[in-house]
Formats: sequence, structure tokens, C-alpha cells
Amino acid sequence: MKADFVRQMHRFVVQHKMIEDGETVLVAVSGGADSLALLYGLHALRTQLSCKLHVVHLNHCLRPDADADAEFVQQHAAHLELPCTIQRVEMPRLAQQWKLSVEAAGRRARYQFYESVTTEIDATKVALGHHQDDIAETVLMNLIRGSGTTGLKGIAPVRDTKFIRPLAGFTRQQIEAFLTSIGVVPKHDTTNTDTRYLRNRIRHELIPRLESDYNPNIKTGLSRTADVLRAESEYLDTAARKGFEICRIQQNQQKTVVLDRVEFRKHHVALQRRMLRQSVSEISGDMSDLYFAHCEKMLNLIEAEASNALLALPNGLQFRRAYQQLIIERKPIETGNFAYPVVTVGKTSIEVLNTEITAELGNIEFYPTLALPDGKFEAIFDYEKIRKVFADPSLEAFPLTVRNRRQGDRFQPYGMHGTKKIKDFFIDTKVPRYERDSVPLLVCGDQILWIIGYTTSDVFKIESDTRQYLYLRYASNETSA
Repeated sequence: MKADFVRQMHRFVVQHKMIEDGETVLVAVSGGADSLALLYGLHALRTQLSCKLHVVHLNHCLRPDADADAEFVQQHAAHLELPCTIQRVEMPRLAQQWKLSVEAAGRRARYQFYESVTTEIDATKVALGHHQDDIAETVLMNLIRGSGTTGLKGIAPVRDTKFIRPLAGFTRQQIEAFLTSIGVVPKHDTTNTDTRYLRNRIRHELIPRLESDYNPNIKTGLSRTADVLRAESEYLDTAARKGFEICRIQQNQQKTVVLDRVEFRKHHVALQRRMLRQSVSEISGDMSDLYFAHCEKMLNLIEAEASNALLALPNGLQFRRAYQQLIIERKPIETGNFAYPVVTVGKTSIEVLNTEITAELGNIEFYPTLALPDGKFEAIFDYEKIRKVFADPSLEAFPLTVRNRRQGDRFQPYGMHGTKKIKDFFIDTKVPRYERDSVPLLVCGDQILWIIGYTTSDVFKIESDTRQYLYLRYASNETSA
């Protein structure tokens, strides 16, 4: 049995191009039968696959024997002379902090753990112990929840080129027989029999009933269905990506996707749903909490007569329709009043917005053909005009500040004569009301130089007699890092 199991695993790994020569593979081991079969199978193949293995285990601290499970995994890693990384997380606390179920929080914590260890040891793959029975359970679970083909395609053997499932071609019965043949006894996780969890009810109640009363090969049938739907889903994803690029309006804003409503409505609804999901994925990287109902609500707002609408989405995102633009973005930060002094050379962190401004001074004579930015997220000003705001132009420093709007704020927009209330500017530019207090303004004394993200003041613009300039760039801390 051992030799047959290992040969079959080798064929499956090669067939799906899971591991390349010289790669370091994290092996996620819980101590249960599936993960131990994965560990011992890959260990037997490590020479043939020319790869290195590194065991990882996340202690969720959910059960009294959780520490014993971690020690059990450590012992098996030591027995096979493999490096092992174990980490503890207080899962109930994380679930409450993230406002997720314990199951959903556990999944997020595990993948965060895998990513951190991958980066730390320069690994390229993460091997997970999902098998054919898991695929059948996942298909049924998603069917019950009302999922589309994205959910019914089950669990892919390879995801994102990094996460691999070498046991996806095996049944639970084959896995248990392999462990018996090599004399390995797995740990029993009592949560796997807790029928408070939907997956466990499907595993212990629904599937046995379907096997006995309807189809004894139901798991194989569901696995095949998942294979068919996976291929069809991949085809639709390709078509949706092409449509997404056609509909997308390129902007400089970070963490925002903007689609053209007119172009979007030309596509079939099957592609529209996938384009919306892709928009969410691009911002958060996680679509696990985005359900069919969310997509339908977005589609209803897109087709509605109202030209402006707002819809909250999971994980701190929102969908916004603004006339002929469809915008998916992170919810605006509740800032209150803020003000940060800005240095004229170097970086200033705007902590409340998780952004920063980089400033530099220069002489025009050294850059006679200096390119002028568009005034949205990069801006240039006549440095001497700024200094003249103050009574003493010999001052080496003066109070440049980034703040949000205040009552009575006015400025002279670039290219215009006369001043305008900031409030009226926001209305004319169609800045949503709930965003206006988080729009940063660069001010000098009581004069506004720059409405960041929109435009600059005409008063401080570069002119033919300008000798010294101040150049500013605004970006998120994540982008600049």
C-alpha cells in the first residue's frame, strides 16, 4: 500500500506541476490523518522531487489538548529530521477582533501564518492536506449556501501557483490505509465531529444519507462535477478579465477600482458578476465573504434610475455608483479634525490617513524644462511666493500644514480668477459628502495651496520668473514602502 500511495502521489504532483526542482515547500501539519499522510508522502518523494520540506503548525488554542497537538507535530518533524515552525494564536480573541466566525478567522490566521513563514524562509510553495472527500463536502456546502460556479468548482489542486494539494486525488479511506501501512497513528481532533459546524454535519450526516439512499458513489460524482465546473469557471474568468480591462477607468488613486458603467452594461450578467468579484479581489485580495447577494445588490444599483448610490460590502469595503462610474473602494477613514506640520525637505507622515508627503526644494535654473505635474497627487509651487505669505521672508522655515477642511475655507483653483469656497468646490467636483472631511488640504498660514487628489491653487503656481520651486508627492505608506 505504501509504495502504491507514494507512486500515485508522485504522478499527481507531476501532472499538476506542483513542485519544481530546488523549491522549498511548507507542509501544513495539524496532526490529523490528512496532514500526516501529506507529510510522510512528500518526505518519501523529496529526493525524486528535488525539494526541501519545512513543517508548519498553527496552534489555534481552541481545545484543551491544542498544546499537545503542537508537540505531536514537533515530534513527527524531528523524527523525519525536518525543520518546523509552530505559532500560537488566541483564535477566539482574533475572531472577535476581526468580527468573523471562528472558522473564518481560523482560515485567515492560517493563511497569514503561511505567508509570513514563506517570506521568512524564502519558501515558494505551501502544501495543504485537502483530499477528494473534502472536495465533495465543499461542493455540497457551497451548493447549500447558494453559491455559483465559483463555489461549486470545489478545491483546486493548485491555487495562485503557491498553494498545492497533493492529496486531492485521494479518498479519506486511501489516506487512512496508507498511514496504517507505515504504522503512523494520527491525532484525533474532536472538533471534526462537532456537528455545530456545517461541514461536519455534511460529512457525518448528509453524505452518508446520500450514499445509502441515493448514490453510493456520490463523493466521486461531486468531485467530477467540480472538475467540470472548474474548467468552465476558468474560461469565464478569462473572459471576465478581458471585460474588466475594457471597463476599467485608470486612475492614480490607491486601493480603488473604477469601472465605466456604460461599458460594463454591455457585458453578459455572468461576466458582470465576475468583474465585480475581481474588483473586490484587487482591493482586498479576499472574496471569501463576498456572496451572491452582495453582487446582486450592486447590479441592482447599477441598473437603477438613481445616479448616485452607496452599498457597504464585507471587510471594510464599499460599492459606490457616481453617475456613469462604478467605484469599489475601502470605506473612508473616520478622521475627525487633524493637522500635521509638513517639512519642506523630506517626508511627513499623515498617520490618520496612513499616507505621507515627500517634499523637495530645487532651483529652476538647473531644470529649465521641468515637467509640471497634474496637481492631483503630485504638485509644484513657487517657493518664494509661499515665503512671501509671512512678514519676514528671511525665515528659514514656515508653517506648512496638512489638515482637513475648516469652516469658511476658500481658495483660488488653478486657472481661475477669484476665490471659491471649499464646500462649493467639493459640491461642483462631486466629492461625496461622507468623504469631504478626509480630503487632505495643504495650507500655508490661512491660505490653501493644494486640495490633495484634486487641484492646486493658482496663487502659488510656477511662472516664467520663478527661481525656486517646492515639489510635493502624496502617496499611501504602503505604496511608498
